[in-house]
Amino acid sequence: MSKMRLLVLRLWEAVKQNWKPILMLIIISPFMGEVLSGATSIFIFFSPGFFFPYVVLVYGFPALVVREVAMRRKLGPLGLMFLGVAYGLYHEGLFANTILYPLGSSMIDVFSNYGLIESIRIPWTLVITFWHGLYSVVFPIFIVQYLLPQKAKEQWLPLKVTWALGIFCMATATLSFSGIFGNRQIVNMNLRLIHFAFIIIAMLVIWFAAGKLPRFPRITSDQGGAFSLKPFLFGVLQYALVLIVPQLLAGLKISLVLFILYFIIFVILNIRIVSRISEATNKKAVLFVLGGETAQSLLFVVVGALSGDIILAVVSFVFLVVFITATIRLKRKTHS
Repeated sequence: MSKMRLLVLRLWEAVKQNWKPILMLIIISPFMGEVLSGATSIFIFFSPGFFFPYVVLVYGFPALVVREVAMRRKLGPLGLMFLGVAYGLYHEGLFANTILYPLGSSMIDVFSNYGLIESIRIPWTLVITFWHGLYSVVFPIFIVQYLLPQKAKEQWLPLKVTWALGIFCMATATLSFSGIFGNRQIVNMNLRLIHFAFIIIAMLVIWFAAGKLPRFPRITSDQGGAFSLKPFLFGVLQYALVLIVPQLLAGLKISLVLFILYFIIFVILNIRIVSRISEATNKKAVLFVLGGETAQSLLFVVVGALSGDIILAVVSFVFLVVFITATIRLKRKTHS
């Protein structure tokens, strides 16, 4: 039997045993990263030409690989978050190219030409990678593990399959970045190589750093215990610190050194605060998710209303109600 055929058979066996958490993660990750962030209309998201590439290549498979790597390395939430930051570089650097000037999106006007080093948008890179770490990786994984606690501590894929998916994702991302796969504007080949080297080296450094972070808190499958709004409010605060405050700083055009210093302080404080918690339940983890998503949905209700984007406002309002309702139900379930 050939190695390729054996690998496919192992993948098939893994999917048969763990199809539910795998399917949930590879759909929830792009949905949270695109629709709930206001980046993509819900109608465009479910169109075949957009849905399948994003579910497979841009979000789904990479998020699955990150989760499996974090499990095998026995990383805690902080390590998982750092792997999510590395994913943010993969996404925005190799596929979307938003961290590279003059490429990118009109969504980041305030960051467009602010803090450039070798045509790399350093402030935007910090903002969008940490945002992806939370909203495209940590949050979807926490949700799936809350809904399927019996699968939370299991490996969903064999080691060789995880490696194969990781190599496949990096290969397609590299082809996309080079312009061979996809339609990319290559302004200067030498500069392009510098950008590619920066992204890969930064991903490797973050990958290494993830393993050095504290393993606490341990997330347990226990969903009992008293109800507390602290994780919810911490999620709201994280959204403000990751996205709102940096946009205000960028709007003021503060020096690049001060902007980087802000993120250094942000990371250090989070490591100190989170690592002091020895144990947290799946319920607290999902309350943290609900807080962050509630804050984001509320913001986009306002943004959609002010900009006249009715679809964004309506979709964000629907999910705002969903997240608030889920929080209330968690509270009632705890008291009952």
